[in-house]
Amino acid sequence: MSLPREFVVFDTETTGMPPGARLVEIGGLKVRGNHVVERFDRLVQPECPIPPAVIRIHGIDDKAVADAPLASEVVPEFLAWAGKAPLVGHNVQFDATMLATESARCGFSLGDNATYCTLRASRRLLKRKSHALQSLVQELGLPAAEHHRASADAEHTLNLMRKMEMMFGPEFNTSSMGNGRSLSAFLPEPIRLPAQREFLREASKNGEAIEMTYRLRHGGIFKTVVSPRFFYRSGRFLWMEALCHDRNFYKSYRIDRILEGKAIC
Repeated sequence: MSLPREFVVFDTETTGMPPGARLVEIGGLKVRGNHVVERFDRLVQPECPIPPAVIRIHGIDDKAVADAPLASEVVPEFLAWAGKAPLVGHNVQFDATMLATESARCGFSLGDNATYCTLRASRRLLKRKSHALQSLVQELGLPAAEHHRASADAEHTLNLMRKMEMMFGPEFNTSSMGNGRSLSAFLPEPIRLPAQREFLREASKNGEAIEMTYRLRHGGIFKTVVSPRFFYRSGRFLWMEALCHDRNFYKSYRIDRILEGKAIC
């Protein structure tokens, strides 16, 4: 199938890997025919510290996002801006999972936009040693610009699309970029908590704080007050994201390390 006449190329920057990571930036280009007709560029306050190792990649630190809006505001704004247009990204699974996870975390509906991946097309058609976006920009002589910022990488992705279209003609199409998996298909799986931990979900539903006894990785045990919000699976374990009242930001806790908890009246 040929490329759609209108589509959105987008990219995200985050605090780490989904589903536990949070958005810190989203950028997009709305393309109609051969022209970029609109741009979207927003920083996002992730409600938690950005790890130093991640800051070294994209350069976005806590100060840069201190006054930025939350994902609960920015993601619906982006989805409304994109409308029903197909979404294209380089490794789109990562970016689509970030959007879907933030929607699940914040409790708003997600569109059924088709998603397409230039990384998949690159692997199928270019067959290079590295298919990282930065490497492809350099090797293919695409316009130089900064990397690992959302709007800049969306621009690089669009330039890569145009280059592959020039190199491969009709062979570069939506089929080369995947099957158009729906954005809603990236929603995290529903989590079933152990029966003795269902009180955590009830606390989340009721907006309650709980006093929790928690075992650290190295065996230490401490008590803290948290407000549960979001539950997810990462690897072999179930996790709870909750507001830590001592630190006043959101942290993730492994469910199997929560020894006991009680609602605070």
